[in-house]
Amino acid sequence: MAERRNTVKEITVTKPSANIQKICKYANFSRTQFYYNFKENNLKSPGRPCPGFTVNRDGKILSDDLILQHLKNYRADIHFMNTCGAKMLSHYLASEHLMYVNHKKIYRLCKENNLLLFTQNQVRMKFKKMRCEYRNVTAPNQLWQFDLKHIYIHGENAWCYLLSFIDVYTKKVVAYSLGKSIKAGQLILTLNSALVAENISHDHPLQIRSDNGPQMSSNRFHFYLKNLERKLTHEFIPPRTPNRNAYIESFFSIFEKTVIEIRYFNNYHDVYEAVMNFIEFYNNRRLHGSIGNLSPMNFIKKFEAGEIKNYVVSA
Repeated sequence: MAERRNTVKEITVTKPSANIQKICKYANFSRTQFYYNFKENNLKSPGRPCPGFTVNRDGKILSDDLILQHLKNYRADIHFMNTCGAKMLSHYLASEHLMYVNHKKIYRLCKENNLLLFTQNQVRMKFKKMRCEYRNVTAPNQLWQFDLKHIYIHGENAWCYLLSFIDVYTKKVVAYSLGKSIKAGQLILTLNSALVAENISHDHPLQIRSDNGPQMSSNRFHFYLKNLERKLTHEFIPPRTPNRNAYIESFFSIFEKTVIEIRYFNNYHDVYEAVMNFIEFYNNRRLHGSIGNLSPMNFIKKFEAGEIKNYVVSA
């Protein structure tokens, strides 16, 4: 019986010309298994090979390399990093470059060169997270912590979110952003504004630390930092350890007691004014016992004048 089955498997290598039902009956072999083996052997014709070019409406020959270069340029543009599928890209090629290419070919070129967008049904690329370690911070802008705080708008029965970056050494809020939703793109813009505001050079070593939230763990933020030509490292706290992000958590605790618990917000504009006024007060006037009862800005002035010595923060 085993010899007959082996014989049938050999028959499936080439397209059989005899009646399939009779072969399986005489060999005592399941037709389901027969067609499964037939499919596994890749006997189906691969189809017409790709020509490698497209004939444009004006008769010019457009090579696949030329089309692919335009597609890569679109994906490198920040306006197309997270939007525009194959059909929309074909419209952009036609509108801006007078290149009329079928959207199916655009899809194939994007798929072959990893230019497709992520969808909910696709498995997103996972990267290895760098876990934070305890270190001594001896100067400003060596370690920043950042996180999100949700704020309830009573008059609109809705939520908004505050994203803040804080310098561990000086307790200064170096950048913040308020919005009804905070996504990876806004996180990138807020970080860029912090780097510009603090005049951080490209060779300045800087650590930024966060929890494992979806914005911080997003592929968009990860690959943005990876392609950033700076000595900037993003580290994550372990799950369920908010004490490793204690400085930003302390800031949000102060913010909640000072702003959220004593105010009624009619609309988003009220929240914006309250946040702006509080951070202005926090950076310039609020005294911190850990830095000698000074405000963050006064502490920075004393540090730059050389009056702060032997002050080390363990984080």
